[in-house]
Amino acid sequence: QIALEGRPVHAVLDGLTTMTLAGRFPYGNAVLVETPLEALPEAWLAELQLFGPQPTLAPDRAALTCPQSGAAPAWDAGRRSLYLLYAHLQDPPALQPGEAVGCGQPLGAIGDSGNALNPHLHLEARVGPAGARFASLAHYDAGASLEEMENYCTWRVSGLFQLADPLRLLALQP
Repeated sequence: QIALEGRPVHAVLDGLTTMTLAGRFPYGNAVLVETPLEALPEAWLAELQLFGPQPTLAPDRAALTCPQSGAAPAWDAGRRSLYLLYAHLQDPPALQPGEAVGCGQPLGAIGDSGNALNPHLHLEARVGPAGARFASLAHYDAGASLEEMENYCTWRVSGLFQLADPLRLLALQP
């Protein structure tokens, strides 16, 4: 199917909303949903070919202007979760952080918010420490706060959140 603006975007898995963004560059309007790995079927974990809890990439904060507060996040490094980021939504999300999300629940509609040249859904999958929460994240924008840039760098280049292939996850869905 072609990504037509306004088509609905549905949650891939049950989970908990951990962040919502309204018009923050580069993701635009977005929702981040956490699903603990222990909530996924064992067979799925094998198929997803996830890396172990150690970082899979060397931290490369030099690639971006990445401020560091030095404060360690209070996340549960002993447990891991799968995080799905649904970005470039048409409108700001109606969900609030902390709200439960059900598999198949509408999250919004395909749009071109943020750094999108055409309407599409940016679905990003990462595995990281359980309980991660971001108030906001943004980068490449003079209006981005130091906290937003630090959060963006933590999400994208710190090595704490390893990329996972969302197509492997979608292939497991009935």
